Amino acid sequence: MLDRPEFIICGGCHIDRQLRLTAPPQPGRTNPAQLSERLGGVATNIAVQLAHQGAAVRLVGVQPADSLVAMQTRLAAAGIEPWLAPLDGDPPSYTAFLAPDGELIMGAATMDIYDTVSLSLIHSGIEAPMVPVILDANFPADTISDIAAECAGTRPLLAAGTSVAKVTRLTAALCYLDALVLNRDEAATLVGQMMPVDSMATMIAARLAGGGVVLVSDGADMAALADQQMVVTARPPRIGLVNANGAGDVMAARLFSDLVRQSGAAPTDLLQAALAAGAAYAAALEVKL
Repeated sequence: MLDRPEFIICGGCHIDRQLRLTAPPQPGRTNPAQLSERLGGVATNIAVQLAHQGAAVRLVGVQPADSLVAMQTRLAAAGIEPWLAPLDGDPPSYTAFLAPDGELIMGAATMDIYDTVSLSLIHSGIEAPMVPVILDANFPADTISDIAAECAGTRPLLAAGTSVAKVTRLTAALCYLDALVLNRDEAATLVGQMMPVDSMATMIAARLAGGGVVLVSDGADMAALADQQMVVTARPPRIGLVNANGAGDVMAARLFSDLVRQSGAAPTDLLQAALAAGAAYAAALEVKL
């Protein structure tokens, strides 16, 4: 077991804004809401969780030149080593509209800047032999595949689905992955139809590198963890929901941390620990990795 694991995390790095309605939504009308801001992007969310628990984390991403220093400062304050390449474009951002009970109503993203990221632009950021690499699906499919091929066979390669709209960017990289975390809708997009989570996890695991694991979650319902030899299922703990937005990223961080720190851990333990971490975050409790 590693006392202080190291990770390189590649992908989304921007500001998340959350507008939480203070009354039931009224379409077509002005709705009162509370606004909060924080670091965001799937890659950054995972990095924040891992750094908070003492891991050495480098975040590899891009940022417009005029916001580069400010973002580097915010990442450093969160305990993350920033490796951000300057790139022309509008500042990336994500706004989540939440119901009063914390459920996501919809999200709005401005992330075109990520579509021009290439491996050559960020290559020196991932040069650290043996350090596990975590990917989200914010970069273009070709860039994700190039990063995966660059890292294949030399260190663990882990990924998170990110969104239904972007998860297929991981398709060509699946054969290189040692772990993949998806929600039910992302998994259904990869397999082409909605199926029970254990069936989808098993099908996708067959496309990963030998021994690679797939976790498919479904909110408060049954989740599954599978590799090419087995599949286990479990339900997350019952909670009083406060904010579900980002809970999947916390779940991914826990699984990735455990896979690196606890080689040989029982699949059921891995699944239950990941689900518990995500549920604790959604209930606004302290998350233990």
